[in-house]
Amino acid sequence: MSAFPILLIAILGHRFVDSSIVYQWHALDYEWPNSSAKQEFIQNGSFIIENNHISGIKVYNESVYVTVPRSRKGVPSSLNVVVVKDGKAILRPFPSWAMQTVGDCSAIQYSQSFEIDPLTGWMWIIDTGLQRIADPGQYLCPPKLVIYDINKDKVIRVHHFPEAVAPKMRTFLNDIVVHKIAGKPAYAYITNPGTTRLVVYDFRRDKSYTFAHRSMLAESGPATLIDYDHAQFETHTPIDGIALSPDFRYLYYCSLASMKLFRVPTSVLAQENDNIGTSVKDLGSKVSQTGGMMAGSKSLFYGALGLNAVYKWDFTKDMAMAASVDDVTMTTQTLVAKDDTNMKWVDSFAFDTNGYLWFTVNNLPSFLRNTMDFVNATAPFNMFIWKVYVDEKNYL
Repeated sequence: MSAFPILLIAILGHRFVDSSIVYQWHALDYEWPNSSAKQEFIQNGSFIIENNHISGIKVYNESVYVTVPRSRKGVPSSLNVVVVKDGKAILRPFPSWAMQTVGDCSAIQYSQSFEIDPLTGWMWIIDTGLQRIADPGQYLCPPKLVIYDINKDKVIRVHHFPEAVAPKMRTFLNDIVVHKIAGKPAYAYITNPGTTRLVVYDFRRDKSYTFAHRSMLAESGPATLIDYDHAQFETHTPIDGIALSPDFRYLYYCSLASMKLFRVPTSVLAQENDNIGTSVKDLGSKVSQTGGMMAGSKSLFYGALGLNAVYKWDFTKDMAMAASVDDVTMTTQTLVAKDDTNMKWVDSFAFDTNGYLWFTVNNLPSFLRNTMDFVNATAPFNMFIWKVYVDEKNYL
């Protein structure tokens, strides 16, 4: 693991910008509550080093927050802030160790992703719940949304998703964006590939509901095969990535097993029980399959998983060139950063306030295949946090 930037060069349009690896790890470690806690966690199976890998990321007030999904046993903390001690980047459970207690349904059980409002410091944490990993088919805790005020260090609200919205045996809350109206929170949109649905949370009514559409399905054929490390990784994951336009008018989404990007007006999503079928627009194909993506103030940034790269779609330019907003398609797609060694599986994105785009890289196929080397210090690094200057701001 290293906490020292490695400077590289990437092309953005016709000018050069710096990209840097901010953190890199062979294996994750935590800031333990006392000197004996780590060994106790290892001995009782609460910390299994090779089962810990980063996924979601957000940056707030120069602090970097990341998730470690509890997709396997032995993950001591699912939501964390990166801290550097003795030159090493480690994870401090956020907001506390107590809030990461496995089996405590009032705590955070399994966070894949989250959002932070840069103007208020409210963190919107999606908790997919925790299945009893040793006894598949039984849930310890149901899925929920936790809204936490970072500045005041307190929980604002907890919304427990009804069974009809997020059925416990099938739900996987993957990614989230937040929609504000007149500067105040109004809706959150969450992808649920477990049910192949889009979840809408109405903050003002404290109510949730869902939408389904054929565009949220996984494709068949070549789109299910992603080029990865001189081989192919097969996926059938449906609706996965999600982004919100900076004017809050449009929600963008895509399936992992698809090259397509789709858009739906948020005005339609505000109408519970409405039929979105005629409102969904196919914007065309991305250069590769995508997991995470995020909108800035002018562009939509996304991971090009089959190319070990990050691309952007300049929607501001394409909308200006289109005859109408209904005619826009993904025309202007530009390489932002690429590294065939250290950008294998770009996962999640964040913005800081200085024009930098941050993102995680986690070599997910290698993790799933159990081929990562977590022990050998001379082996390639397994996980990275990058940042690249793009001169844009968070959509919020």
